[in-house]
Amino acid sequence: MKVTCNRGALLDALMICATAITPRTPKPVLQCVRLAAAENELVIGATDLEVAIRYNDVQVEVGEPGVALVPGEKLRDIVRESIDETLTIESAAEMVRIKGADSEFEIYTQDPAGFPEIPEFEGEAQVTVQGGQLRQLVHQTNFAVSRENTRYAFNGALMVVKNKRITLAATDGRRLAEARGELVAGPKGELRRVIIPSRTLGLMAQVVEDPADAVDIQLKENQILVRTQRATLTSNLLEGQFPPYEDVIPKDTDKRMTAPTADFLNKVRLASLLRNEETKGVRMAFSKGGLVISSQAPGAGKSTVEFPCRYEGGDIEIAFNPLFLIDALKVVDSDEVVLEMVAPNRPGLLRGGPNFQYVIMPVNLQ
Repeated sequence: MKVTCNRGALLDALMICATAITPRTPKPVLQCVRLAAAENELVIGATDLEVAIRYNDVQVEVGEPGVALVPGEKLRDIVRESIDETLTIESAAEMVRIKGADSEFEIYTQDPAGFPEIPEFEGEAQVTVQGGQLRQLVHQTNFAVSRENTRYAFNGALMVVKNKRITLAATDGRRLAEARGELVAGPKGELRRVIIPSRTLGLMAQVVEDPADAVDIQLKENQILVRTQRATLTSNLLEGQFPPYEDVIPKDTDKRMTAPTADFLNKVRLASLLRNEETKGVRMAFSKGGLVISSQAPGAGKSTVEFPCRYEGGDIEIAFNPLFLIDALKVVDSDEVVLEMVAPNRPGLLRGGPNFQYVIMPVNLQ
């Protein structure tokens, strides 16, 4: 194999594929990327047996077709530190030679025959969504996925596809984020519901190069395949039962605050500056005069922040984890947000535009 690559394009491909490499494994082949050069295209593949990525780099000149299995992190580091516009990769015997204008590296390789097969995207897509829309859905939900391993089904987001609409929902048991969007193409009726791992969600957003490009999605028995113009991502799905999350979304709210998103975010951040590990939450007192946010941190002090806003309903004092509020407000893409409430011991509902809603459990400051 001999191929001359645009260094920048090769680095972009390796950075994406490196996310599927296993740094510590008894199987050296899983620390490698598979390079396959043919017909003016370099196909780069990587897998850790849970996630697999196939990336097509077309900014190459193939001098000799062939296949090589190269340690991925070493190759990525060489390409990243080089300043040459192009690099030539040539395989010989049990090593590859990487040449720049004034540098040359020889890396020992593995036998390509021992590399796991990476699934291909075959047949028609079941779902097609615009790349920018997919990124937005992931951005507005992945932060709420549980990071604990005790509730396996909470380690990913539920994907619901129905009548050319796509919904992602994620929860860690203390908050719930739901984001909705339109499909370019989708099935008639409802596709089966699946739970996509948090890591896979991040990769789905990462492989989108152009927000205007279409992204194709296929579901197999226990896998999801995602195809963009340059990359194909394959991942195992999470097993388990995602809770009927629609049941926890408040529907009987009678108190409502409306405020500019950026201003509300700023006030919550300001009120939580003195928080420490013992601070459970910030107290929010709503009335016709607006909102007063206060917090008290043992050993640090207390803060009080006044926020004039539109408020409808009876007076209420309720407390929330400020970090959970900040997380949600950072991903809202509308200029205004609405916070709806029922009682101090009932969940609050934050809405940001027509396609994002966020349920947040109150905290007890007593």
